[in-house]
Amino acid sequence: MSRARLLEDGELDPPRHFSVEEAVLRCVDEGVSPPTLRIRRSRPALWIGLYQTPEEDVNLTRARDLGIPVIRRHNPGGAVYQDSGTLCYSLFFPKSFISDRWKLRDAEELYSLFGAAAVRALEKFGVRAAVSPVNDVVVAGRKVYGSAQVELYSAFVHSGTFLLSCDLDRMAELLAPSALKYADRGFTNVRDRVINLSEAVGRRVSTEEFASVLVPEISAAAGFEFEPGTLTERERETAEYLFQKKYSTREWTYREVSKTARILSGRARKGTVTLALSMEGDRISGVDLRGDFLVPESGAIEALGRQVRGRTIPEAVRIVRSLPLPGDLADTISRLLEEQS
Repeated sequence: MSRARLLEDGELDPPRHFSVEEAVLRCVDEGVSPPTLRIRRSRPALWIGLYQTPEEDVNLTRARDLGIPVIRRHNPGGAVYQDSGTLCYSLFFPKSFISDRWKLRDAEELYSLFGAAAVRALEKFGVRAAVSPVNDVVVAGRKVYGSAQVELYSAFVHSGTFLLSCDLDRMAELLAPSALKYADRGFTNVRDRVINLSEAVGRRVSTEEFASVLVPEISAAAGFEFEPGTLTERERETAEYLFQKKYSTREWTYREVSKTARILSGRARKGTVTLALSMEGDRISGVDLRGDFLVPESGAIEALGRQVRGRTIPEAVRIVRSLPLPGDLADTISRLLEEQS
């Protein structure tokens, strides 16, 4: 096994929490930080996915009443509620490890690799767990774990969240998923969809207890021997810069969308997709892609927005097909565009 850093920095403030996340990812890309497993906790907060809209995906009025902050993550996926009863981790590594070290065909196979590690950790507590494609693990058919991932140039981070003793009633009143999210899953609300590990085993499981079981399973899956470490000075400086310029700003979480855009929605295998489409005649004047879909290459989404501007619908569909997007996501975006032609 090669050595990697185990990081437990204790940052609970949501904006600073994600400033550290991106800082470590950037430093791994620059080659100045080692592969790192970060064990993460947070104060009560709502984290929305990179491509989500807070006004649509969370109950902002209730969040304000309760003093619960809303923060946009740097990775895709759906909105989640975090509190002292959830435990998260992030594994940072060079992107080349996917094929060279783990012999995987593509980044999507990481969901299975680390989903299996999550299953083994959960089963140490006497429950039967199973991977639910693409990015969840379930106990008794209910979600206990979800994951997401994103790349930054030559670096990659795979992240996961476990529900241990989370306030699920509070979660249910704060999250506002679209009807499309559960359309094919047999659920109609958040509360029926999720389960705490503590509920499944009949006793409280603390974050400390679960982390002591989880870390060895990730070590075995990744082939790393973890050694405790701390943030470097470079990482701290980068995190402070990102906090000041990005994660502490309202503009980062609350993005403006044209009020004249046509709103089109659909569901891909990897999540819901909402397209805000603005047209001038037969040409696209603007497009904003939103949803809880999974895509590791965030640059492809930004490229789509740039490249389809000024194009006709058929031209835009061809551009979508040419970008490095998951096949089901490209199919869904193309279908939504074609419905407007």
